[in-house]
Amino acid sequence: MSSGQVVTHGVDERLAQERPLIERICARLIHEVGRHDLPALDIDPARAAYSLRDDPYTGEAALIGQWPADAAGRKGNLIINADGSFFAEYDVLTNDPANPRQFVEATTVWGRGERLGAELRLLEWPE
Repeated sequence: MSSGQVVTHGVDERLAQERPLIERICARLIHEVGRHDLPALDIDPARAAYSLRDDPYTGEAALIGQWPADAAGRKGNLIINADGSFFAEYDVLTNDPANPRQFVEATTVWGRGERLGAELRLLEWPE
């Protein structure tokens, strides 16, 4: 199989294995938005489409999740690597109420195992 190829078999098994982590990731994405008093997001793990993709560097399968755009055009994605590391992002697409010079592009979560980091991705409005 060539590197980077999407794999369809084995997705259900990997998804079942990673379900608790995916739920923690989604909860943390939502929490990060709420922590900054931004409009709530509905980041439902069941709405995402999942696949396996071979990592071109390690050759091991990574679980990929992609949320389609919601009614407001927000979408997201996540990757859980075979080594347990992960990264997820979901669009927020709103002005920062605490700082009118900033736009909140997305909420992100990353980590490995039990360790989770999270932050908002902010953009400065031009002068």
